[in-house]
Amino acid sequence: MEPLRTSDPSRLAGHRLLGRLGAGGMGVVYLARSAGGALVALKVIQAEYAEDAGFRERFRREAETARRMTSPWVAALVDADPEAVQPWLATAFVPGPSLGEAVAAHGPLPLRSLRVLGARLAEALRDLHAVGLVHRDVKPGNVLLALDGPRLIDFGVARDPQDTSLTSTGVVVGTPGFLAPEQARGEREAGPAGDVFSLGCVLAHAAAGRPPFGTGSLDALLYRTVHDAPDLDGVPQQLAEVVRRCLEKDPRLRPTAEALSQTLAAEPADPREILRAVRPPAPGDAEPGDEAWLPEPLIRLIAERSAAGLTLPAVDDTEVDSEPSGATTPDEPAGQPSDRAVARRRFLVVTGGAVTVTAAGGLAAWAALGGDGGGNGSAAPTATGPVHTIGLHADLSGDHRTAGRAQERGLRLAVDEFNSRAARPFTLAVRTVDDGGDPARADAAAERLVADPSVLAVIGPTTDDTARAALATYDAASLPLVAVSPGATVLSVMGSRSFLHARVTDTVLPFYLKAYLLGAAKSRTIGIVDDRAADAYAWEISSSLSRTLHQDRQPVVPKVVSALRKDFGPTLDALLDGGADSVVFAGYHDRAALLARELKHRGFPGARAAAQGVLDDRFLSAAGDAADGWVIVAPVMDASVAPEAKAFASAYRRRFHAAPERYAVEAYDVARLIVRTLSGPAAGRVTRQSLTAALRAASYQGITKNFAFDKKTGSLVIDARGVYLWKVDGGRFRYEGAAPLRVSG
Repeated sequence: MEPLRTSDPSRLAGHRLLGRLGAGGMGVVYLARSAGGALVALKVIQAEYAEDAGFRERFRREAETARRMTSPWVAALVDADPEAVQPWLATAFVPGPSLGEAVAAHGPLPLRSLRVLGARLAEALRDLHAVGLVHRDVKPGNVLLALDGPRLIDFGVARDPQDTSLTSTGVVVGTPGFLAPEQARGEREAGPAGDVFSLGCVLAHAAAGRPPFGTGSLDALLYRTVHDAPDLDGVPQQLAEVVRRCLEKDPRLRPTAEALSQTLAAEPADPREILRAVRPPAPGDAEPGDEAWLPEPLIRLIAERSAAGLTLPAVDDTEVDSEPSGATTPDEPAGQPSDRAVARRRFLVVTGGAVTVTAAGGLAAWAALGGDGGGNGSAAPTATGPVHTIGLHADLSGDHRTAGRAQERGLRLAVDEFNSRAARPFTLAVRTVDDGGDPARADAAAERLVADPSVLAVIGPTTDDTARAALATYDAASLPLVAVSPGATVLSVMGSRSFLHARVTDTVLPFYLKAYLLGAAKSRTIGIVDDRAADAYAWEISSSLSRTLHQDRQPVVPKVVSALRKDFGPTLDALLDGGADSVVFAGYHDRAALLARELKHRGFPGARAAAQGVLDDRFLSAAGDAADGWVIVAPVMDASVAPEAKAFASAYRRRFHAAPERYAVEAYDVARLIVRTLSGPAAGRVTRQSLTAALRAASYQGITKNFAFDKKTGSLVIDARGVYLWKVDGGRFRYEGAAPLRVSG
């Protein structure tokens, strides 16, 4: 559980709020105490979604569904008001972790736990189906673990199988990786058998520690669900056949929830006997825990959370104040009020309008660089006004540390320049967090920035995987997150209200590849190598390129390569047999080097191209002279030689005594966009929410590109700038300037 934030009320609908259990783009779930003293999970919908008639109807249906459920394995509804200005719903609080959290922290469950889990969830689905409803979103995050058994939660997308009023054909409802093939295809008639398929996915995940259809992009997951066999390695032999039947592609071949509950309960055990494990045994009883349905570490975790609920602190009432409270300085602990801050928690009420800013001559529009500002972007001793912090979430110590550190330097340079202005309306500070390029550390890194109230915007993370892992945390806090280097398209379609994609996505880069190959390279038949080792990234590049070439009726020779294959000889044979006179590699630098060496060995004379995944010095060292001639299309400028970045490069060298590295100027541009927006009409009254709205409405001409965003998704509006050509020459990447978007000549 997280503490309440300054924007949270202390009471709502007669409930005293105690903390946050979770949050998403559409609402927050609080731990609350009812007027009668019972602990409840209080789900509250954001006001802007409550104004949407369709969304309100969905929430109303969730409350109605919960009222109809009487299963002991469903979190019981306590009260609800779907007609309130902010609709809310209270269910009995289950102090245990979600199944997803438990598996991530403690690994796969043992066989006995799996049997009880499956039998009880099947019973819950049986009872749901008996009243004519289907859940449609059975997944590890919607299963809570209690001492006496699991609880199925979240009926927000549950409905009558015949009710199509809120669903249309082609719309995917559910969670990819845990939904049935018929749901993945967007069919209206997805029914009870779809819930059984999802339960099979949940059991496979709990048994093996990973989803049966893998991870990756949305499209890749949906494709595997429909076409591929499930990966059941790690599922105990005693359960594998049961799970396999649940995962039949044909819904008619799956067992019913009733049959499944009986099959899994064939080894009878009442999980309520677990209660004996938390009280002293009577004389002659078995030792505590003999009948436990969960492993001991999970029992302890549930017991600790149950005890914590009895010692929750009191909460002061929240005031709405028209004046900003005292600012927290960068040196104060995150989330702790300064001595100047008022005692009571407050939040600001502001509105964000459209903001338009321009570079106005680049660096000349800014005050000249003065001093090094201590290297941390902190205020000068005589500074007045509030302190606003821009966070950097980056890989500063892992495989992508060069890009992460370059982004840090670009940010610090922009902050130093702003702080050198004597008449500035506020002072800027920088706070960095390092996730080491590890998705498992990304969420915790994001939490540190979220918890610091002075942080109004964040640049980063560095990679696709860390960005995906952290996005929900930033979104729940409405903290603007501006991504400089990640390119996964899924980041822009996850429904985040605070994300901004400050570069074109990976699915756009193939249009530049096509323009180069059909134009300058004069290719007529393009071979495309889709390297499965690169998973979603490879799929985005290869599928987008194939699609645009097919639309133009251009000959294509596609080839998918197994992640296990290291010999690219057969791949090249297939490309040559198909008449390919150029090759595009959709994958990363390490395996691009294998293909490069094979192409050189064969004396292949045609163009060789790739996207940003190969713009890595490790490609040069691994491929050797076979790398020469490769052309890379990437959304990154070489600021050390680009004429438009001359002033930036000079300032960068003075500040850091080195040439600017890749992604430094891109981060600098984004930092200037944030600062210019902070300096807009609402300066001094800015909040994270209003800044997000202003950033999405902004238009800013930077050094590298024009920054303008889709107001709904935060994706970059594409224009002719922002993507560049690089060519390997003499064992180094040589910058070739802007990449053409259309075929010339």
